[in-house]
Amino acid sequence: MSHSQSSACLIHASRLPCTPRTLKHDVLTTTMLHCGSRIAKLFRSPVTPPFNFPRRLLIKFEFSSLFQAKGLNTSDEESDEFLPWLERKARTKISSMLWIGKSAYGRSLFASENIRTGDCILKVPYSVEITPDNLLPKIRAILSDKIGTVSKLAIILLVERKMGQSSGWAPYICCLPQHGEIHSTIFWSEYELNMICQSSVYQETVNQKAKIEKDFAAVVPALQQFPDLESITLQDFMCAYFSVTSRAWESTKGLSLIPFTDFMNHDGGSKSIVLFDDDKMFSEVIADRNYAPGEECAISRGRSFITLRSSPIRICKSFYKAFRDP
Repeated sequence: MSHSQSSACLIHASRLPCTPRTLKHDVLTTTMLHCGSRIAKLFRSPVTPPFNFPRRLLIKFEFSSLFQAKGLNTSDEESDEFLPWLERKARTKISSMLWIGKSAYGRSLFASENIRTGDCILKVPYSVEITPDNLLPKIRAILSDKIGTVSKLAIILLVERKMGQSSGWAPYICCLPQHGEIHSTIFWSEYELNMICQSSVYQETVNQKAKIEKDFAAVVPALQQFPDLESITLQDFMCAYFSVTSRAWESTKGLSLIPFTDFMNHDGGSKSIVLFDDDKMFSEVIADRNYAPGEECAISRGRSFITLRSSPIRICKSFYKAFRDP
């Protein structure tokens, strides 16, 4: 998931029912689609930091709702060039209704025209989605069979980042958050974690960090076979791992990172989700309501979530008060 940030800490089921959908587009059509879901919201998931302050969490933790901050839909040169690049790569139009701008939460998608309920606002071909199939064959050949899908996607991001501007995914990789721009308890210092040691979040975070460290130890032997990759650190791996768990979508075809789509911020009131058409080989998002030009378009985060409205220090004070008071 854009450097989008919010005050939401998300927890929800890892798979929505893959039920057929009949959708209305500009031209009346009937299409069989499958629902996709983020993998990063399952509280008990073995692949997800339990207390993600995902990309929409403001650095200063000032807002509690996606739509409290308005009028910040500014653009930048990097964002202006991203969609044309992706459409050239896909060799097809992806969206004429959205443009990439900056909100209080980082990169976001805004309506470029009037959008009506039921409009298909974006359509991304599978050919420009990142899946484990994008892993270089020479790396895949020496990876242990025990390496999970999340780790494989993380390795892909690390390899592409190492390639710099020579990477075919460089414009997308440049948009992903780096260390210092990610707000998750897995990056907290020991001192900060100790402030919540009486909460279940503490142990969940410790367990998650241990799992990531174990996964990294499993991929190191493969990375060490390549001089350009052997310098990758645990911190690098954690950042890439976080990008995957906070952005990847799960569908009938497995996990994938969907450029452009993942610039959409989550909102608890939205019913829009990513839909996958395995026959036509694309994923799409259908507007769940009307949007005026310049209005930020949001997507559903899932069926249940927890919203944190304060700073880490205030969160810790709340935990302390809860455990201290009878």
